[in-house]
Amino acid sequence: MRICTCILFFIILSITDRMDAKNFVIINKIMYDSPLNEQIATGVAYSNGEYVELYNAGIETVNLNGWVLRGGGSTEIYYFPVNTTMGPKTYLIVAYQYYNSGFTLDQLYSGITATADCQIQYQRKIILSNSGEPVYLRDNYGMTKDSIYYDGTSSKTKPNRLSADNADGLEGNSCVCVQRKTTIFKDDGCAIPNNLEWVTAVVNPFQQNTSFTQPFLPGVGISYAYDLAGNRISRKLVYLDSNPTHVKQVFSDSIPEPSEEKLGNRIIKLYPNPTKGVLAVEIRGGNPDEGIRMILYSSQGTMLQDKTYEPEITTIEMSSYPTGWYILRVIAGDKKTEYKIIKQ
Repeated sequence: MRICTCILFFIILSITDRMDAKNFVIINKIMYDSPLNEQIATGVAYSNGEYVELYNAGIETVNLNGWVLRGGGSTEIYYFPVNTTMGPKTYLIVAYQYYNSGFTLDQLYSGITATADCQIQYQRKIILSNSGEPVYLRDNYGMTKDSIYYDGTSSKTKPNRLSADNADGLEGNSCVCVQRKTTIFKDDGCAIPNNLEWVTAVVNPFQQNTSFTQPFLPGVGISYAYDLAGNRISRKLVYLDSNPTHVKQVFSDSIPEPSEEKLGNRIIKLYPNPTKGVLAVEIRGGNPDEGIRMILYSSQGTMLQDKTYEPEITTIEMSSYPTGWYILRVIAGDKKTEYKIIKQ
């Protein structure tokens, strides 16, 4: 029994230690519909102009060894070259370049010059679909640091649809791409996916006007424990103090579970409430393909956040909000319910 306890405790410490985020690298722009549209450009055998731009929003240099950028296809995996680093507040563009084409982005977007703070890497793994696809940025632990699903050609009335279509032949500096306007991070330094935090705007490579909300500690994290066969045996909510390697309190068998409420055939849990920073929402049951929205309002009725429920547990960052009470509305299909949230 003592051996099992030691193993479990080690897993909790190692996972919560990763919540002490030292890197905040995000996907900053997606140029998926180049005005060249893979057409022949003057003096160039084959041209493209698609790229994904990353930005280091943190205050420390990040080494991208083992990091990957993924597209929607099973083979669309780009591994960053060994010893690729991003300094604080710097950019890295990953651009598509057809084999032996010699095409470079400055042939389409004037004024682009690669420097240590504005890097460009060319690759042939990820070809961005004009009809839309997901893009993921994952670190060397396999954690998804950021992700986005843009949608180029589906129904124009789809909620929160992200698109940036460009007419063939348009001047490069006049075309548009999807760009971040705000970013909220979880305690582990991963950006919280939300299409409402993106906008379609004229391309300005190596620039951003994004505001960032980095995690505040004390914080709330989620710890997973596994048996020796690699099966997950428990999921727990942990509170972290200013030294996030120290677990102050754990929801376990010895601590009462958060209260539950039913919404149709779903079970909804919210915890902790009151909260000092992060509110966790867990929903079980129902149709997993049916979108669930969570909208946070101030006591005056101002909408503060509009999120799509993520599998298993969704976190709502409230650290930057003043103390008081808030309303969280959960909408699942034709059913909805509201909760009064106390921010301490």
